[in-house]
Amino acid sequence: MTKSAALHVALLVALVWVASCATTHQISSGNTNLCINVIRHGYVVEGTPLIVKQCDPWQNQQWSLRNGQFTGVDGMCADVQGSAAVDGAPIIAVNCNGRPSENWNYSNGQIVGIGGKCIDIGGGQPTDRAPLILAPCSSAPSQQWQIH
Repeated sequence: MTKSAALHVALLVALVWVASCATTHQISSGNTNLCINVIRHGYVVEGTPLIVKQCDPWQNQQWSLRNGQFTGVDGMCADVQGSAAVDGAPIIAVNCNGRPSENWNYSNGQIVGIGGKCIDIGGGQPTDRAPLILAPCSSAPSQQWQIH
């Protein structure tokens, strides 16, 4: 292989690698140190619940927003259990397949999904290990999110 050909191959490999990497962020509850977390990072099973947990550098708290989907560890998407706009439905990790319940919009500090409902913290208080649920959007602190 010539030097020129080797250089082209190296550049192609670098471009493919960069294109496959998505920028990830932590998403914290308001001004707290609690981040959206997938339980059992590295061993995520379809239907694993999302919770808030003390922010840490682990992969299970890294999220990317692409094409309206919040994608996290193992390429799983944030979804609503049952895929319907039901108040109190748990927010879970699933294999991404484009269901409408996997579509989210980050607007004015809220994460809005199916039925125009928001991701909220179960119990309405940002406490460690509280589950995430779907709820009617309001000005509640438990529905305020910051992307870092």
